Amino acid sequence: MITVLVGENREKLEEMLFERINRPGNAAIGVVKQGDVIKLFERDSLKDMVDLKDKIIELADALLRDKEGILHRAVLEKVEKLLIEHILERVNGNQLRAARILGINRNTMHTKIRKLGIDPNRYKE
Repeated sequence: MITVLVGENREKLEEMLFERINRPGNAAIGVVKQGDVIKLFERDSLKDMVDLKDKIIELADALLRDKEGILHRAVLEKVEKLLIEHILERVNGNQLRAARILGINRNTMHTKIRKLGIDPNRYKE
């Protein structure tokens, strides 16, 4: 999947992307627009999204007994921690860049890192 963060010239960029995607032979490419983000993916990767649904259900079922009454928060924290760790790894522990990619304030990022028990230094090269 390719994710494009759109800034200036949004209309021009969208027009260019859609023009290239809609060319003959690109039938296997799909597009999802979410706010300032455009995601391009192979239509076959929709299967991966279905797998994600199954994984989240498995996680909820695994946490159900121990986290009854706080299951929603527990599942979201697990997923959020994995996401933040993944992005920190991709940006070599740079918290400001990670916050920008995630679309959150740097102070929020620091708070989440502390709350979730993440060591950002672990991801620095």
